[in-house]
Amino acid sequence: MKNSMMSLWFSTAKRAAGWWMGHAVNAVRRQQRAGLAEMTRAAMGTKPKRKRRARKQRPGSKSLF
Repeated sequence: MKNSMMSLWFSTAKRAAGWWMGHAVNAVRRQQRAGLAEMTRAAMGTKPKRKRRARKQRPGSKSLF
């Protein structure tokens, strides 16, 4: 190798730049999703919440309550 210290420095710098770029891209995507959700909510109104169904008990199992 001609300059191993520079190679190590560039590898570390590239890794750090990739980490920062990934976090920046994720932040932008989160903001885009939030903005789109807000516009959709404003255009369509709020949706009714989904109701949860009670779980069926398996035959032969005992109730906890």
